[in-house]
Amino acid sequence: MDYVPEHAVWELTLRCNMHCLHCGSSAGRARSNELSIDECFRVADELLELGCRDITFIGGEVLLYRGWERVARRMVDGGVRANIITNAYSMGSEAIDKILNAKLENVGVSLDGLEKTHDRIRRPGSFVKVLGAFEMLRRAQVPIGVVTTVLKPNIGELEAIYDLLLMNDVELWQLQIATGMGNMAQQADLLLEPSDVSRITKFIHEKSRTGDMHVIAGDDIGYFDEHEAYLRCQLGAISAWSGCKAGMRVIGIDSVGNVKGCLSIYSDDFIEGNVRTESLKSIWTKEGNFAYNRQFELSVLSGACAKCDKRSICRAGCRGSCFFNSGSLFENRYCAYPRRPV
Repeated sequence: MDYVPEHAVWELTLRCNMHCLHCGSSAGRARSNELSIDECFRVADELLELGCRDITFIGGEVLLYRGWERVARRMVDGGVRANIITNAYSMGSEAIDKILNAKLENVGVSLDGLEKTHDRIRRPGSFVKVLGAFEMLRRAQVPIGVVTTVLKPNIGELEAIYDLLLMNDVELWQLQIATGMGNMAQQADLLLEPSDVSRITKFIHEKSRTGDMHVIAGDDIGYFDEHEAYLRCQLGAISAWSGCKAGMRVIGIDSVGNVKGCLSIYSDDFIEGNVRTESLKSIWTKEGNFAYNRQFELSVLSGACAKCDKRSICRAGCRGSCFFNSGSLFENRYCAYPRRPV
C-alpha cells in the first residue's frame, strides 16, 4: 500500500507567551536548535513532493516564529490549503498583514471558555485578546475557526461558548479533549471522565443540525454512539470514524525537524527520523516506520477494545488519546460506544 501524507501538522516553534494548563508540549521557551527558515523551505518542498494537500502550522505560538508566513505561503503556492492555530495574544496589524500575505484558508484561534475560565486555563487577559483577534480577522475578511480543548473547568460552558462564537461570525469550531500529557500529566483531576464523551458527541450532533456553524469533533472524540455520523463531516454530509491515520495519511513535524505520525503522540518514543539527517521522503517511506498503524493487527488491541465488535473499524480510536490515558496505543478509555465491553 502506498501512503501519502495528505494532512500535515507542523510545529514551527516551541516558543510561547502562555503556559496553558492543558498544553501537551509544555511550551514556553523555544528549543535551542529549531529549524531555520531555509531548512523549513526545504521541508516544505519535500512535503509538496510527497503529495501533501493541507497543513496546519502550530506552536508553541506560531506567530512568534519569524518567517512563519513565508513558509505557509510556500505551501499555498504549491497548491496546499494552509491554516494556523494561534492563541491570538500577540495578534495585531502586523500579524494580520502576514496572514493576508500567506493566503491562509482560515485562522484557528484557541478559546477554552468564557472569560474567567479561559484566563484561568491560559493567561490573565487572554480572553479579551481573543475577542480583539475576532474583530481584526472579521475586518480583514479572514475566515475564523476556533479550537476548544474540553476539560472539567469548561465542559459546562459549551453552550455559552457556542453563542459567543455565533456572535463573532466564527465559521468552524473544533472540540477536542485534553489528555494526560505535557502540563496535564500531573493534573489528572482536571481531565474529563470517560462518561463525559457522550455528552460532547450529543452536543456536536445537535449543533451540526442547525447549520449555523460547522461544529466538528477532534479525532479523540467518539466513537460509534448514535451521534458518530455527524461528528467529523462537512455540513450536510455524514461520515464515520475509520481508524487512526497517523503515519498513513497524517504526518507531524516538530520545531527541530523530528517526524512523527501525529504530533498528538507527544513522546520521543514515536520519533521516526529527523529531516536534518535524512530526507522526509526517506523517513516517510522507510520500512518499519509508523508500525503501530501500518502493521496494525487486531491481536494488538487490549482492554475493552480487544473484545469490541467495532474493533476492526475503529482500531481503538486516536493513538494519542490511547497512549496518554491508558498507557497503551491500543486501548481507549475515552470511548462513547454504548455497547463497549466492560
